[in-house]
Amino acid sequence: MAWFHHAASVCGPGHIQDGLPNQDAVLIRRWRYSWLVVVSDGMGSRPRAKEGAYHACRAAVEAVRQCSFGCSDKTLIEMLYRCWLQRLGTVLPNDAVATVLIAWGHVDGRIRLLQLGDGAVLYPLGTGYAELASEGNRFSNETTGLGISRRYSDWQCHQLVITEPGQGVALMTDGISDDLEQLEAFVPWLITQLHHKGQRYSRRWLCRALGAWPTPGHSDDKTLALIYRM
Repeated sequence: MAWFHHAASVCGPGHIQDGLPNQDAVLIRRWRYSWLVVVSDGMGSRPRAKEGAYHACRAAVEAVRQCSFGCSDKTLIEMLYRCWLQRLGTVLPNDAVATVLIAWGHVDGRIRLLQLGDGAVLYPLGTGYAELASEGNRFSNETTGLGISRRYSDWQCHQLVITEPGQGVALMTDGISDDLEQLEAFVPWLITQLHHKGQRYSRRWLCRALGAWPTPGHSDDKTLALIYRM
């Protein structure tokens, strides 16, 4: 079985109307024995939010390159935060607050999931899908991110193994997750829609779908990343 991935990010209508850039960021890296998917949402009230999200994604790449796949969650999180601060340089962390959602996988099917802040990480559990940030802790996640939190307890972490074809993980910013009513059905539907499309066409398809988001009055940026086995 092989791993497939798709990702897209679009600027929200509210930012387009105000002449602001897309403050989300997404990054996918694949190596011989592992892969990494990162999604980040810059907090719009902060003046350097776009930079915070951009550097959060690249800091995650630097962190996994310096950590073994079996390292502790705390070690990985501390390395990511140090890399993020180094990348910011003279930018104040509080001016560049950003959420970060991470899926770090091995080709054998092992996957590590981490989340700080809002948005959603969906992963297979039993015969359905679960959300990494459960209902019980979702509210506390809504106002935190890199630049605000320095507590390990603010992170949600989980490890799993995907061995079955047609299973995967999706990461999305709150511009998408807040509007989804049936999260458990979303990932299988996405895989069905995207699997037979090439990388370039799948990105165009996703951008069109996110740009034509059906929720009335939606205004936020929208970013989605999907990786799955087939």
